[in-house]
Amino acid sequence: MAISKVAIAGATGNVGPAILNALLTAGFEVTVLSRSSSHKLDPRVKLQEVDYSSQDSLTTALAGQDAVVNALSVGLVARDIHLRLVEAAHAAKVKRYIPSEFGSDTVHHLTAQIPVFGDKVAILERLKEISAQDQEFSYTAVINGPFFDWGLEKKFFLDVSGPTTTIYDGGDVQVSSTTLSGVGRAVAGVLQNFDETKNRPVYVAETVFTQNKLLEWSGKADQIEKIHVATDQLEQKAFEAIKQPTPDGATFARNLILRAIFGGKYGAHFSKTDNELLGVKELSDAEVKNLLKQYA
Repeated sequence: MAISKVAIAGATGNVGPAILNALLTAGFEVTVLSRSSSHKLDPRVKLQEVDYSSQDSLTTALAGQDAVVNALSVGLVARDIHLRLVEAAHAAKVKRYIPSEFGSDTVHHLTAQIPVFGDKVAILERLKEISAQDQEFSYTAVINGPFFDWGLEKKFFLDVSGPTTTIYDGGDVQVSSTTLSGVGRAVAGVLQNFDETKNRPVYVAETVFTQNKLLEWSGKADQIEKIHVATDQLEQKAFEAIKQPTPDGATFARNLILRAIFGGKYGAHFSKTDNELLGVKELSDAEVKNLLKQYA
């Protein structure tokens, strides 16, 4: 089936702009859903103001759309909003729904048990239920690992600027990762390959890194002090943080996400990818080193 009209929610967040740009580059007719009409967007984009608390509002906005891409943050945006958007897409007879996965492999049986991913798991289960009942409705979950460029910029999984950086579980755990622009290309690739990506996760990775390899390539391995941390301790501290009289949700989420990335048993290194199908190329060593220099 040919997809031409695509609606995107969360187009101004972390990954949303990259997805929006890739969809436009690929020639899709894009509608951005927003609570406000004040956003300044590419003139090729139609802006549709919606009320995320109203399924009727969302269903009306999605009428005539072939696909919906949800780039709203999971966790920061309540689960009921994500589920309401799913139901609205189904009611509007949308053919393909791409949920806000874009990270760790929540299809992996161990990752699915980590509480911070509970909303993603619940949303994916609902998509499976609807697609099983209605053959005209389908979904694709894009699994891309941590955002590589964002992770370097925000010093989330490595700080190559020094003077210290945290090394998790020895620093040799292999992690599949994708840049924000790579995620955008993967989403466009999903919609360009409708049948091949129907009702399944797709895996994309532009690079496989270890913390120690990145440090080596940064040229600063001997200059930066390594602070070694075990991810099982991070998990323990996460649950301690959430049980406090004033729960620390930020520490809870961050520690458990780091556990999923560097814990070594949560499917962070993809055994195979859909890169070729989706038109996503792997980064060369030189390109990885350039990104390291950019954020050093």
